[in-house]
Amino acid sequence: MSDTENIIHITPEDLPLYCTGSQTEAWNGHPRVFLPIQSFGAAECPYCGVVYQLNGEVKGHH
Repeated sequence: MSDTENIIHITPEDLPLYCTGSQTEAWNGHPRVFLPIQSFGAAECPYCGVVYQLNGEVKGHH
């Protein structure tokens, strides 16, 4: 998988951010993990390594 395929772009409407694994089959994924992310920032899932890039400003989320 190339680096660009391992990045998922999200918007503030997609928050709160969580990852359940890069596989589509439920039995092949990992536990749901919530990921902290800042405006226009990125977060990497510690289980599967997928990187989420937030394109926008976080408002009203703690």
